[in-house]
Amino acid sequence: SIIAVNRTFDAVMRDHERWFACRMGQQGQFLEVFTHDPVRSLLGIEQAVGSALSSEPRYVVVDITSFTRESLLMLVRVLNKRRTPSTKVDFVYATAEQYSTDSGSDTSRWLSDGIRDIRPVLGYPGIMVPSRDTHMIVMVGFEDERALQLIRACEPTRVSLGVCDPTQPDTFPHQNANVGSLTRLRSVLADVNEFTFRGYSVTGTEEALLEQAGKYSDCNIVIAPMNTKISTVGAAILALRHESIQLCYAAPYFYNFDHYSSPGDKYHLFSVPLIPT
Repeated sequence: SIIAVNRTFDAVMRDHERWFACRMGQQGQFLEVFTHDPVRSLLGIEQAVGSALSSEPRYVVVDITSFTRESLLMLVRVLNKRRTPSTKVDFVYATAEQYSTDSGSDTSRWLSDGIRDIRPVLGYPGIMVPSRDTHMIVMVGFEDERALQLIRACEPTRVSLGVCDPTQPDTFPHQNANVGSLTRLRSVLADVNEFTFRGYSVTGTEEALLEQAGKYSDCNIVIAPMNTKISTVGAAILALRHESIQLCYAAPYFYNFDHYSSPGDKYHLFSVPLIPT
């Protein structure tokens, strides 16, 4: 077993690490990741995945629930590079009953605050042609202020805002908050395109993003995954298939550690395809 530990927040994670260490004993190891040091995170992921796959296991399952989106994107890339066709990889994601549990209304929900840094995700640099316009696709979640700061900092020529398809059952409990974020962004940004994607389907997300990117095929394409972890995997798969697409990450200053979420009673288990490189 491999347990990922975010060393940037040791004070928060220390008790959880001790709990896992007592139960794993010699059968497990810790993978260290760092929110503010993606290079160290990538090196750690490379080492852990390489060790886990060295014996060419037939089956690997990864709980992606608590990964940051940046670490998750790097993990998808490394797994795709290191695995063989004989190794089946499944991801599991545990849903939340509620996010930002201390918030009194949908409009006041927050998971993180501020932007410390904006950077391309390692392994997904894209192909940026200086003479071309840039089309930024933002997969909107609860954090509209963070999304707005990202868009303003990058100054794209065209902006597309995507939200989860409200017809999906797991989307419905959080739909008011998602629509509220979209409405606030729309009121500030002068000219945006809007689309929906299936936030709990890797394939559905990939298809929606590809369709939206194709509307401005003469532009540099930059995608910012800021919605569900499953849709983040969908963005990763798209960028692995189309390496001209860049994925970017806005690293936050603060997380709502004390009231981030409450656990739900469902989980999603899905296979991750092997993309030829």
